[in-house]
Amino acid sequence: MTIEEETFEKQRPIFSKLVGAGFVQQQSTYQLEQDFMNGQFHAIIRINHDAKVSGSVIDNSTGDEYMPLRAIHCGPFAAQVKAAYIELLKSIASQCFVAEPFHNNQANRLADWINQQFHDQSEFVFKRLPDYAVFREPQSQKWYGLVMNIPRARLTNQPTPNSRERVDVIDFRCSPQKRPALLKQEGIQPGYHFKKENWLNVTLDNTLTDKELFRLIKASRQILTKPRAWIVPANPKYYDIMHAFVNTDTITWKQSTNIRIGDTVFLYVAAPIKAIIYRCRVTEINIPYQYESSQLKIQQVMRLQLEKEYNHDQFTLAFIKQHGVSSVQGPRHVPADLLSFLEK
Repeated sequence: MTIEEETFEKQRPIFSKLVGAGFVQQQSTYQLEQDFMNGQFHAIIRINHDAKVSGSVIDNSTGDEYMPLRAIHCGPFAAQVKAAYIELLKSIASQCFVAEPFHNNQANRLADWINQQFHDQSEFVFKRLPDYAVFREPQSQKWYGLVMNIPRARLTNQPTPNSRERVDVIDFRCSPQKRPALLKQEGIQPGYHFKKENWLNVTLDNTLTDKELFRLIKASRQILTKPRAWIVPANPKYYDIMHAFVNTDTITWKQSTNIRIGDTVFLYVAAPIKAIIYRCRVTEINIPYQYESSQLKIQQVMRLQLEKEYNHDQFTLAFIKQHGVSSVQGPRHVPADLLSFLEK
């Protein structure tokens, strides 16, 4: 690993800030030239469009590249030059780089997506393995993903042209029924750390697209997420709920409770209907939305997909009162007794 690779490890450049930090764009590369150590040396730092950082240090007294600072064992003066050069690199990092949890770009994109979708953070729980992180389902506290940085050769137990090359991978849960078909896809292999039949592994090197990867991790998390059922009120005075599903089977709705993807939502329509009319499945949550009036304030919404429409006289307020629901003032769990009728 070069000095530059080590200094900028797990960091990503913010390209919009590079020019302000003194970089000059040259086609697909940004370059910064700067003297240091009282003008004795001249640093040339390059950042390409793939975010790879490289550099050269020129001895101003000779005009040649100063290679002793890259020796495994530096002499006292070369160690001084190296330390000064690293301080320069760290200054650049603080100005126009952002820290990321993993080595690989796809692994970092996955972490961002998980955070945005579920608000789950990567947890680095292994002191002896600082590059290993877990994603856990918050209710059960069980893992649905384990990211590891390992030598690529271990995936096939065969030598590679670069035996030191390392790659980020993720172990994730899968159903045993889907496992054989998934193993036929390029980039998916049996679990690396977990060898059981309900775990698989993906190499995070863009062999799978982000969309395919996100779908697999979402399914892994859902294995641990037991769907719940809610009654959510809908007031026809403020929204024409009775015609909401005429031309579509999907709508967005105010999200005001701890609803999760996969949960069931029964929409109770207030007066004059006073009955549960729709059964929906939650397909997306935490969608930003800004609306405010004297009667209502919305900051985020969820996406609901219609599954069933009930007759107006089937699950009336009188009926649901007999089965554990005295009123529907806001989102609430469905009592087991009532749920058994709603799901028949």
